[in-house]
Amino acid sequence: MKIIHKIIAISIKNDSFIMVRKKGKDIWTNLGGKPEIGETEKVALAREVNEEIGCDINIIKKLRDFESKAIFDDAIVKLSAFLVEIIGEPVIQDDELEEFAYISSDYKEKGIKLPPSITEQIIPFLIDNGYLSKKF
Repeated sequence: MKIIHKIIAISIKNDSFIMVRKKGKDIWTNLGGKPEIGETEKVALAREVNEEIGCDINIIKKLRDFESKAIFDDAIVKLSAFLVEIIGEPVIQDDELEEFAYISSDYKEKGIKLPPSITEQIIPFLIDNGYLSKKF
């Protein structure tokens, strides 16, 4: 099966993390995207975040790689997750995106749908490592 490599930003504020929603989709995804030829993961992530929400980032550290079934493709997605600080006020810049939000533990009650890679792997990792509270 095809593997799609994406570099994603995990920005946590007030026990919530930032996500984006593409136009016409009801599932929220991470900031970030695919590296271009010759780009390092960090350079690709900074470029993608700037293209998507018009902000620079301070990369704190790489958390780890996660793998899951892609939600929009018949493929496996490898997510290289980085903990980042967003510098500036996010504003949607990418025509493919509808909105961004900091998602909190009440996301289900708000009708927010997240991909299995987030709910089954990334949120538990963030809780287990003290980045999010156990209330998630």
